[in-house]
Amino acid sequence: MSSAWHLEALRAEVKIRQPQSSERLVQIINSLGRSSEIFHYHKCLARDAFAAFNTENDPHGAKFEDHIYLCHDDEGVLQKADLVSQANLIACIATTRNSFDSFGQLLNGLLLPEPLTGIFYVYNVRDKLRAGDLKNRLSDALSSDWFGYMNAFMNEVKHHRLIVHRPSISWIDDNRGGKVEGFTHKGKDYPACWVREALEGAVELQHSLQECGVQLNRLYLGGGGFRKT
Repeated sequence: MSSAWHLEALRAEVKIRQPQSSERLVQIINSLGRSSEIFHYHKCLARDAFAAFNTENDPHGAKFEDHIYLCHDDEGVLQKADLVSQANLIACIATTRNSFDSFGQLLNGLLLPEPLTGIFYVYNVRDKLRAGDLKNRLSDALSSDWFGYMNAFMNEVKHHRLIVHRPSISWIDDNRGGKVEGFTHKGKDYPACWVREALEGAVELQHSLQECGVQLNRLYLGGGGFRKT
């Protein structure tokens, strides 16, 4: 099975099988494709935010340590790197989390025999799916630690506060760059993590979403979906 999610094939079939609702459904498909591109754009910016202080440009971390602890940041290099890292990490997490709900909207319109109405989330659609590979893969993604982290992260950012993000360096594991402080959401504690780790988690979720998309194409293009044509 191909690992690529072929959006064009899905768009074409939706226009044929569901002409009355195809405009809205195609908009969701287009949005998911564009969101993937936006995610990769912000991922690269977040990843490279502290490039001036990486092991190639600052082999022993002395320049980084000097900027952090001695406040020798006259040109605002560290402050700018911190802002670029934080802003683009938030964009990566928001894009990833929102893409799952957009995917839920797409599944609702393509597969469910009785589409959900009103306010609903990807969890609600997942629960209505027929047992099979798509439901299993989507369930795995939604129950993963990284999805839980990013869902909690975005809820805190949207409704409560910006989670603390600051430049950090560790002489124990040789990490340096942006670090996100731990936080608590709905009584659950989420540990501190490096921006690099959070980006890896977001990439993992993006891959999971792509895999779910491949399964969607198999069902819909193969005629195995719920919705009658």
